[in-house]
Amino acid sequence: MDSPSPAPSPGITLHGRVLLGERVDGDGSVSVYSGHDTVADMPVTVTLLEPELAADPAVAHAFLGRAQTLAALDAPNLVRVLGDGRDGDHVYLVTEPPPGETLSEVLGGGEQGLRYSPHLALSIVVDVLATLREAHDVGLVHGHLTPDDVVMDDDGGVTVTGFGLVGVEELTPRTDVHAVGALLHSLMTGLLRAEDGEPLRPSSVVPGLPPDLDMLVANATEPNPRYRPRDAGQYLTLVEQVLRSLPTPSEEGDATQPIPVVGAHTAQGAGHGSDGPDDTGRDTKAAPPLWRRVPVLVTVGVLVLALFAAGWALAPEEAVELPDLTGFSPEMAEVELAALELDLSFNYADTYSDDIEPGEVASTDPAAGTELAGGESILLSLSVGPQHAEVPDVAGGTENDARNSLREAGFTVVEVVQEHSADQTPGTVLSSVPAAGEDGDRDEAVTLHVSEGVIVPSLIGMGQTEAAEALVGLGLSVSVAEAAHDTVPEGEVSGQAPEPGAILPEDGTVTITVSTGPEEVEEEPEEDAPGGESEDSSGSEGSGDGGVQEEAPGAACSGQAWNPRTVYDEGDQVHYEGRVYEARWWIQGMPPNAGGEWGPWSDQGPC
Repeated sequence: MDSPSPAPSPGITLHGRVLLGERVDGDGSVSVYSGHDTVADMPVTVTLLEPELAADPAVAHAFLGRAQTLAALDAPNLVRVLGDGRDGDHVYLVTEPPPGETLSEVLGGGEQGLRYSPHLALSIVVDVLATLREAHDVGLVHGHLTPDDVVMDDDGGVTVTGFGLVGVEELTPRTDVHAVGALLHSLMTGLLRAEDGEPLRPSSVVPGLPPDLDMLVANATEPNPRYRPRDAGQYLTLVEQVLRSLPTPSEEGDATQPIPVVGAHTAQGAGHGSDGPDDTGRDTKAAPPLWRRVPVLVTVGVLVLALFAAGWALAPEEAVELPDLTGFSPEMAEVELAALELDLSFNYADTYSDDIEPGEVASTDPAAGTELAGGESILLSLSVGPQHAEVPDVAGGTENDARNSLREAGFTVVEVVQEHSADQTPGTVLSSVPAAGEDGDRDEAVTLHVSEGVIVPSLIGMGQTEAAEALVGLGLSVSVAEAAHDTVPEGEVSGQAPEPGAILPEDGTVTITVSTGPEEVEEEPEEDAPGGESEDSSGSEGSGDGGVQEEAPGAACSGQAWNPRTVYDEGDQVHYEGRVYEARWWIQGMPPNAGGEWGPWSDQGPC
């Protein structure tokens, strides 16, 4: 392998657009620089993979993959990702600079005796956990959250930064839970560094804090990960329970204690009636109103703090139990199972659930709490939503439209009965059983009563001439389209519209898609040409313009692109607009991003 290039110096420009400024941070695997987008004329932050790691294709690929997952994350209070890619030897991520000061700076580096009131400390942690919850749901772990990674703006808004991009695959959401517990301890005590090895209790530093706060911090900072809340979502529920139990800010007395309260509410009295310097000479601001800091409360279930103190503590130290994965995304369930280090395998099945969101784990086999041995297989049953759903009104439309509407509502079995109608053209839906508005069982068929016409035959696998002759013989017209197909031989019909069994008038038209064979895949250029020079002088991956503008949809995806004329069977995978989708059942013509959570396509994540 060639020797890695030296670390970049300020003044270089990535893709002729992003000007690198001074190095402001780093952890040995990445370096963080200030920067400037010369096209948009705006400041940016640039995270560069260290040269020796960037020279490793596997590490560079992992870095860019996590960067793209972060960019696709729809989470509150998250620094916005502008782009990522490779420019020659430089592998990078470009983000907006976070507004405001880090919590380390706000607290004066832990040296000025400044801390937050419990109410405001919990409100900040609620915002942090809301961001981490979305990340955990897609299998993304921050990895090393500290007060340096939480930024407060002048209005009290929270921004989370510093997601790990290298070497965090072995960490679990419980790693982040521990970090948030330590963060909460720092906010309420002003101590930015705490001793590891024992659960933290803020009342040992600030006497008089409610016992619930001690339990909340101690549960999260328990040295054994098994006894911590399983992820940010579960810990968020507990934090919000305690937050609701605290006195309102006007009832708290923290402002009168010897350790000043950062951001104390103006109604807390004793020298803090308005914004201005406190007795340390540091400017403090009035606390933001509670209504703008606390998000919508998570539904309160059976989770209570006593469960962590009593229930989990009963498990013998040597026993490894299957954790409760209910409500987990498949990605996070796999992370949890891998963290048990028992070489477990896992399979998936679909199941109906009235309580669990579609796509999340509804149950496991064996059940949660079962003691595990190495090498076992775990069945993860994923929710497909409730078994019963309201039947949509499809009368008056075409049969094809009716089938699509029923599939979007979750009904996959459709039967057709032809009836004579003097008023409706052939192929028109007259009614359905169950009727529109009634609850139907998604395991049972919905019967469509359709005005008489010509039943479209199945043409898949026929030759073009044979298929055309069959349609003409039924009095139907033929339209031909061509498309590449990985499995259907050239010249055979790979798709048709409308689908087999549909009813058309005698002069109706059927479009057949004829395979042109597998799609040709261009060979990737070699990484290095003779003399060490890249054949592509730009050496570019990603956006190619400094990463600030997005790639064309699907440009970075491999495999089969979605084709509206191709018929897909259950389990077939395609890419569409930068994401991978898998067919839940036989489908043709419906885009992968249509149909909602009960539609025919299952979103497998970004390419």
